[in-house]
Amino acid sequence: MTRNEYEVLYQKYIAGDCTEEECKLLEEYTDSFQLSNAPWDEDKMGKSEHARQQIAKNLQRSIRRSERRKVVSLKTWYVAASVIFLFFSVSIYLSIDNEQPGLTRTDKPSVVSDDILPGENKAILILDDGSRINLDDAASGLIAHESNTTIKKLPDGQLHYVSGIPKAGAGVRFNTVATPRGGQFQITLPDGSRVWLNAGSSLRFPTLFAGAERKVELTGEAYFEIARNTAMPFKVVTNNSEIKVLGTHFNVMAYDDEKQMSTTLLEGSVQILKGADKVMIRPGQSATLNKATEKITVAAADPDQAVAWKNGQFIFVDESIESIMRKVSRWYDVEVVYKGDMSNKDFTGTISRNKNVSELLRMLELTGAIHFKIVQEDSSGKGRRITVMP
Repeated sequence: MTRNEYEVLYQKYIAGDCTEEECKLLEEYTDSFQLSNAPWDEDKMGKSEHARQQIAKNLQRSIRRSERRKVVSLKTWYVAASVIFLFFSVSIYLSIDNEQPGLTRTDKPSVVSDDILPGENKAILILDDGSRINLDDAASGLIAHESNTTIKKLPDGQLHYVSGIPKAGAGVRFNTVATPRGGQFQITLPDGSRVWLNAGSSLRFPTLFAGAERKVELTGEAYFEIARNTAMPFKVVTNNSEIKVLGTHFNVMAYDDEKQMSTTLLEGSVQILKGADKVMIRPGQSATLNKATEKITVAAADPDQAVAWKNGQFIFVDESIESIMRKVSRWYDVEVVYKGDMSNKDFTGTISRNKNVSELLRMLELTGAIHFKIVQEDSSGKGRRITVMP
């Protein structure tokens, strides 16, 4: 079998179109799997023999699975060498074949010299009186009291609010949970609703929901699982819109440095309001607000992609390098600078958010379309940064 024939057969396997005979042929061929004709950069791709063994081992395992899994390849439309694309496809598969980390994961990847570690669970709690509590340093147990509401940090690291009977004349008190760049956190609100905050985000909410509605204010990105209460609708307010829900699961991306704000619905129904405009979306749809035109558009969406961050993944689908690097910048808490033309550089792929930044960048570099340089803090006092180059 030639290398080109192998690649065609492998792509049929990815699409789930292989016959039993073709799967057997593919499996047998892995015994002599070679990359001897491919250009190889050990600094970027590691030892070729080790890579060959890992590819063959994991490819054999994937073929034997009774339920075929889709392998997502990281690619651009201008990959020069097909064997590089094949290796890259398998590399991405290897990176997502492990347990997907959630927000409460505590294990750390190995430290690499001059590398940058991924974000972790950390946030600041700002109480009604303005006092601040560093949640990543706080021990499990009671954190504070607000009026008759108890605030606890659970052993798995999340923040949990338990409301008591309102005190007469106590008034409404508000708390804010803010995650820094390189941080994420999970909160259970006083009504039992659960919220996952992405890096560089904040949520302001009352310590006790009372009256005709439950209203919170969001900056950044969050995933919501709302406790159903038809008598008290839940509202998420951002700088550009308001989202009204009863009981549902949805993701809101509303970062200040993004040109659009998007709401993706996984379950239930929500209404997005912007001025006089009102838009309803169904599960599997996304409403996108263009900040420049203030127009809302509704389209089919990939829920897995929308909540990938919450499930410990990066998922890119025909995504520009600038958009990808904004996510990298927030999660790894690093400045990004560009040198050269970044147009027409769109990528598709999946990789764990628990990887060091060098592993993510190496995956992108294997396409041959983009290159990176990681710089730690230098003598001039400039902080760590990633330089992006064609």
